[in-house]
Amino acid sequence: MHHFSQFKDQIAFLNTFYGKSNEGFFIEAGAFDGERFSNTLWLERERNWTGLLIEPDSKNFASLKGKQRKSWLAHSCLSPVPYPTKMALKGGGAIGKMAFDKRGNQKMQHLICFPLESLLGAIGQYEVDYFSLDIEGLDYEVLSNFSWDAFDIKVLMVESNKGTREKILEFMAEMKYQHLKKITIDDIFQKPKS
Repeated sequence: MHHFSQFKDQIAFLNTFYGKSNEGFFIEAGAFDGERFSNTLWLERERNWTGLLIEPDSKNFASLKGKQRKSWLAHSCLSPVPYPTKMALKGGGAIGKMAFDKRGNQKMQHLICFPLESLLGAIGQYEVDYFSLDIEGLDYEVLSNFSWDAFDIKVLMVESNKGTREKILEFMAEMKYQHLKKITIDDIFQKPKS
């Protein structure tokens, strides 16, 4: 059983929480190259899951496509507003950041970012077992502009070390999600069972 996650506590959480879970659906936003640092590849290979992999960086996305994952792929980014918007990728690799670029800087990659519900609706997926959100800084904005009533997201692992952790914790509590734990750079939330 080989894991690809960046940190040991991410691996421990995935093993504990999903060790015997087969055939679920995941989202990995910030999918990088689809293998290195992936929180979902183990679920796909070892637990027969499928999902949606979202990656804005062109080089990373080309590498991701070459991995032949059994998931939907989106060469895009998640919109920090409740509608599609043009954004620019500053930097690249594992630490590229999306930003509004009103000046049209030609050295940056420009993309149309879509609300998560647009991507999920396009593939007809309204239930998500695990959502790994690692988008280098716009995590709170993406979460706070999502249509929570239209989709069933059971567990989220959100990178929360970019200065908006308190806002994320407060917002997820408002959404009635239980804060399960803080691990290295992530916070994990679970939707209460009805």
